[in-house]
Amino acid sequence: MGNQLRKKLCYMVFIIALIVSNLVPTSTAIAADKGDVEAEDLFISEYVEGRSFNKAIEIYNGTGTDMNLANYQLHLYSNGKTEPTNTETLKGTLKNGDVFVLSHRDADAAIQQVTDLTSAVVNFNGNDAIALEKNGEIMDVFGEIGNESDFAKDKTFVRNANVSSPTASFGIDQWTNYGKDIFTYLGSHTMDGDGGQDPSEPTDPDPDPEPETSTIAEARQLANGSEVVVEGIVTANSEALSNGNQFSTYMQDETAGVNLFNFEQGDLPEVQKGDRVKVIGTTASYKGLKEVVPASIEVLEQGQTLPAVQQITLEDLQNKEVAESYEGELVRVNGYIPSIPSSPAGGGYNVSFIDQDYNAMLLRIMENAVDIRQVAEKQWYDVTGIVSQYNDYQILPTKQADVQVAQQQPEPPSAAGEYETTVEKITDGDTIRIADPVFGSDRVRFVNMDTPETYAAKNKAPERQEINENQKYHGDEATKHVQTYIQPGDKITVKVGEQPTDDYGRLLAEVITADGENVNLEMVRDGYAVSYFIAPIDEKAYPKYQQAVKEAKDQRLGIWDETNPLLELPFAFRANDDQKGFLRYVGNSATKEYVEPNDWADVPVEKRVFFSSAEEAESYGYQSVTGNPSEDNLLVQFLSMNDLHGKIDQQYNLDPDGDGVFDTYGRMDFVASALKEREQDNPNTFMVHAGDMIGGSSPVSGLLQDEPTVEILEEIGFDVGTVGNHEFDEGTKEFMRMVNGGEHPEGKGTEGYDGMNFPQLCANCVDKESGETILPPFHMEEVDGEKIGFIGVNTQASASMVMPDGIADIQFTDEVAAVNEAVAALQQQGVEAIAVLAHIPADQAGDGATGEAADLAREINDAVDIIFAAHNHQVVDGVVDNKLIVQASEYGKAFADVDVEIDRTTGDIVKKDAEVVFVKQSDYEADPNVSKILTKYENQIAPMMNEVIGYNATDLTGDYSNDGDHGLGNLLADGMKSVMNSDFAMMNGGGIRDDLLAGKVTWGDLYNIQPFGNTLMKFEIKGKDLVPIINAQLSKEYGPDYSISGFHYTWDPEASKVVNVTYPDGTPIEEDKTFTLTVNNFMGTSKGSKYRPISDLGKNPVMGPTDLDATVEFVKSLNSTEDDPFLYAAEGRISVAKDEEEPTKNPGTDNGDNGGGTNVDVGNDGNNANKQEKHDGEKTLGKDNHDDNGDNDGNSSMSDNGNGTLTGGTKHTALGTAGSQHDHGSKLPNTATNLYNLLFIGLALLGGGVALYLRKRYIANKAS
Repeated sequence: MGNQLRKKLCYMVFIIALIVSNLVPTSTAIAADKGDVEAEDLFISEYVEGRSFNKAIEIYNGTGTDMNLANYQLHLYSNGKTEPTNTETLKGTLKNGDVFVLSHRDADAAIQQVTDLTSAVVNFNGNDAIALEKNGEIMDVFGEIGNESDFAKDKTFVRNANVSSPTASFGIDQWTNYGKDIFTYLGSHTMDGDGGQDPSEPTDPDPDPEPETSTIAEARQLANGSEVVVEGIVTANSEALSNGNQFSTYMQDETAGVNLFNFEQGDLPEVQKGDRVKVIGTTASYKGLKEVVPASIEVLEQGQTLPAVQQITLEDLQNKEVAESYEGELVRVNGYIPSIPSSPAGGGYNVSFIDQDYNAMLLRIMENAVDIRQVAEKQWYDVTGIVSQYNDYQILPTKQADVQVAQQQPEPPSAAGEYETTVEKITDGDTIRIADPVFGSDRVRFVNMDTPETYAAKNKAPERQEINENQKYHGDEATKHVQTYIQPGDKITVKVGEQPTDDYGRLLAEVITADGENVNLEMVRDGYAVSYFIAPIDEKAYPKYQQAVKEAKDQRLGIWDETNPLLELPFAFRANDDQKGFLRYVGNSATKEYVEPNDWADVPVEKRVFFSSAEEAESYGYQSVTGNPSEDNLLVQFLSMNDLHGKIDQQYNLDPDGDGVFDTYGRMDFVASALKEREQDNPNTFMVHAGDMIGGSSPVSGLLQDEPTVEILEEIGFDVGTVGNHEFDEGTKEFMRMVNGGEHPEGKGTEGYDGMNFPQLCANCVDKESGETILPPFHMEEVDGEKIGFIGVNTQASASMVMPDGIADIQFTDEVAAVNEAVAALQQQGVEAIAVLAHIPADQAGDGATGEAADLAREINDAVDIIFAAHNHQVVDGVVDNKLIVQASEYGKAFADVDVEIDRTTGDIVKKDAEVVFVKQSDYEADPNVSKILTKYENQIAPMMNEVIGYNATDLTGDYSNDGDHGLGNLLADGMKSVMNSDFAMMNGGGIRDDLLAGKVTWGDLYNIQPFGNTLMKFEIKGKDLVPIINAQLSKEYGPDYSISGFHYTWDPEASKVVNVTYPDGTPIEEDKTFTLTVNNFMGTSKGSKYRPISDLGKNPVMGPTDLDATVEFVKSLNSTEDDPFLYAAEGRISVAKDEEEPTKNPGTDNGDNGGGTNVDVGNDGNNANKQEKHDGEKTLGKDNHDDNGDNDGNSSMSDNGNGTLTGGTKHTALGTAGSQHDHGSKLPNTATNLYNLLFIGLALLGGGVALYLRKRYIANKAS
């Protein structure tokens, strides 16, 4: 009986389990379906893109719980971009059922009322996409990323109520379009999840009746977005106020007036003054102006009497309540016009209008309403117009007769003085709002200075993206910096001049703190603003500001910082962004001359005065430099090259203009043709070069001591040149033989070599013993009676870039002192037109330049007009301190064409323009004489070049070991170790100049990899010495440099330090044991911080063969064949340490130098061309600062797109919050989770029941 009962109980448990696991979850799910729908996550619920700045995004939380917004970001993808152009990381908590609204800061008041955050991320247009991202993953989008179709322009979209989940795939069917400037639903959202009613669907099947007619006063009190019907008299012809596409006018009844505005004329009639009209539309506001956006306008009568004009004073209108009560109505005001702008803004002129006490208001004179030429400045007027508003109130005359010269003409008002007020708001770096208006204005524009702009750029051309971002960055920095001087609530004094306001009604003033600091001047002195003087100027203030801007420039502060300079000065940015060009003439206060607007860069920043016209400039005593060549001026042309490096036979597949089309450029027979063709443009042409024309050369030149390169330069007709570091690769003695001629002592050159037939200059290459320069410091040419001086100078850094023994007899002295001494000597001979051939680096920075050449420009005598730069292989055409700086790429890819005018009266260069010309082979015929020279020497070296040394199994690429060891570096280091029979070897990345492709390995291939002819050196070191030697070549930015052989090491990128050094099998290297280390003699003798530990710690050096000879010998020793090629690859010799790895104990002395400098390899040019030059020195990514033998400290591989722009090597930071956790998959809905929980309980009960049943049955069977 008991057993049967237990069995029954077991079955009952089983049945209960089934019931629980099936019926209960089903009931739960049904209950959930019938309750409130919960969203899976936040999603975008509304999008507003209306007129002007009416832009907003709404995000809805319907998840059933409060959400932390810190996990979310909103991204803007502009103009079809596939990467975000702006991002806003959200903050705070969004409660369940609430929305979060982001809008433009200048959006309509109706939008601002429901806004939670103003952000630049909503500065979108109808062709842009918006994405909501959570923890690095895009959750929801409005618009299609990468598609720039104009689908959402002038529209408000609301997410349909049946949508309850975000989606990363945009579907327009999830949205309802409500048209333009509809904000009714912004600030709340409805979600039901069942496809129910959208917000716009009426509950009443009958359409809403037309609203009753309201008075204009009543309509003005309604909320924006309200439908209204109003009647009244039109007070302005619509075409007089329109810009041709928009509809705008005003109407007035007996109660009030209002603006009628629609972005498009459409079917709206062109109404006239005196028309009585009925308007059906929607209320709106823009910049404070109350408007009705008409859907329809019916003209009821024409020719009606206009409302009476109301007489009022400018003083009355300073009261905002009074002004608001007159808005939209006709008034008459008396005032004085101190000046008239030279150009319109937005279809009209902004004219300052003041009374005797300097109460001010803006006259907005539309071009279609009033001819501004008939309005004279410095007169009193009686003006009839409509009270309008654009943030501030203004008077809008509607016809010519509305602007009448007053009968009474009292003395002009005077504004000059100091006025106390309080800071209300910081707008940006040069604009604030004040609590107590001065002369009717509560906005203050800092005078005498200009900070970068913070507004969203209008010109969004792809090539301006970097400029726009740079301007915004520096503008934001200036905004932050001005707040170190003033804060809202601070008492200040505004110092106003005779002209108190600008064309926008802003007060023009110097802002003085309570402590007496002049904020305007300090912003310039700190480098966050540029001086900016528009005539008439304050003669006392002018020298203070100009001295301050020069000091900031010289100290490279703020916008002048070379590591991140301002790319366009604010006025230039505005001109290019508006695409109106430069309009103001620019005077040089030192010379009292002015230039055309487009030539503004010819005047140094610390000497600039801006004028509205040439006539105004001349009224202040300035004379024109003249934009057209004077018949008396001498036209001279300079054609320049730099950094040829003996690449006389090389050609390159390039895309210099970035249009995606690649062509073949370079090779000296085509360059010769291009230069000779340009030479025909001007009989007064000089061909010049700025050094490094030889060294690191192609075999056709290098194997013959670069004498073929000299022969080609002479054939082309070069007139003068200077030296670079590579001219000294084989020491002073060999270079002087190259200059003066004579056979090479080992017979390596060409037969009968007679030297260079044009002067080589160097003002700072000085013999240590005699103190005299080893080359002429300068050279003078005379053309058509005018003298031109050339000065040569070489970077002092050359001393650490070549082998010290070779230049032990000379020193490179201070470049500035050497140039200035040469200038003085030339001026004593009556020379004022002076060019410096400077083997010194420069980089483009907007319209200017940075780098050592820019420093030189600032510090040398202003008699210098042009600096031909070199050394870092860039394309540069910029002006610094009124000195033109030009550099023309490298390797014969391009040349510079500089055209100048020399004033025959003064002998000085008065105008200069430059162009960098890339030599596209298809544009020229090869010069036959140079082609013949190339062929002659190619045939001469062919037997050696084409000798097959071995066979390579795979392409070997690489130079620096930034990312660990690589096959090519391993091959070279193994060869050094083998040939020198040493324990270890190291090869610097900058000495690896080409790749080794799979297949036959010729002598010429190996030459191109190691063209410098360095000699191997073997040192004795202790095991512990490896650590400081390796640490010295580690760069915090880019990691390791050297390739290695005979040992392995791991390193810590954060600390930029070695962690472990071992034998290849992992065995630790004995610290106190003596080993031998092979390096090349550049590494072994250089005193730069990266290399010095080798010579300091290494003992008993032994010299060996050249590095090339060693590599040839080693490759031959591998006995490779076509069927059995040698195979080299990365094998983990250099790797990043693991977290748990214990560091090597090093009792030796670490010199603490982790390798300075950022030395960038600019990649590999087409047609198997040699790699670009590299070197120590600069700490800026992208500087190709050449070392002696091509070495590089920092080592980030980059590519050259052919126009001098470095691409690649940029560090990319992943989007999302560091350290945040990422969801990998969707979270189950609560109903589904609960169902499965119950199912598991049911299964557990079922399992228990089955187990109990089986146990009892077993016992029963056993008993029987």
